[in-house]
Amino acid sequence: MGDMESDPPASVMWFRRDLRLADNPALVDACADGAVLPLFVLDPALWGPSGAVRRAYLCASLRDLRDRVPLSVVRGDPVRRVVRAAREVGAERVHVAADQGPYGRRRDERVEKALEEAGIELVRSGSPYAVDPGRLTTGAGTPFQVFTPYARAWADHGWDPPLDQPRHPSWVTTLSGTTTTPASGRGWAIRARWSTTPWSGVRHSTGGRRSGADSAAVAGLPDG
Repeated sequence: MGDMESDPPASVMWFRRDLRLADNPALVDACADGAVLPLFVLDPALWGPSGAVRRAYLCASLRDLRDRVPLSVVRGDPVRRVVRAAREVGAERVHVAADQGPYGRRRDERVEKALEEAGIELVRSGSPYAVDPGRLTTGAGTPFQVFTPYARAWADHGWDPPLDQPRHPSWVTTLSGTTTTPASGRGWAIRARWSTTPWSGVRHSTGGRRSGADSAAVAGLPDG
């Protein structure tokens, strides 16, 4: 009896600011791996200091994305929750858009170390910016100090056209320990009781274009 081909292992698409399906390089890379678990982690370090408007916007964005994909939303420390989710679905890779913020970089470094210890790879694709930080420098190779020459360099550099939404993605739909969001986000106080899943379109690319609505979406989300 010949060897039977097994399905490739699932991967995790860890959504953060990029709550969209179209023009999302990390999601494209995740779908190329095979079946994908769409994941969002409600991080108390970001949720706690957020105001009511930002919380409500995030809740609405999560619900919108949940209407499009079987998004699993979990609450807690991203280090623990991401590793646990990846192990549960047998993932070999976790895909994200690179985070350039101070907290985001530190968080991702901790998550990457924990994933590596579990034999899982953290894959960064793109970023929340049309042109990644550090890509544009002066002729001397140093950061710009004056806006006008920076703006000219930014315009000359240009950006990639938007990516299409993955056409026929295969989703992993089951994950334990998910949580549910109310319509306004008011019920998500840090000390509140959590029950069962909080539920937009925008790009994080090495050089991708973002619409005005997409920029507003990013501005409305917590750093993470």
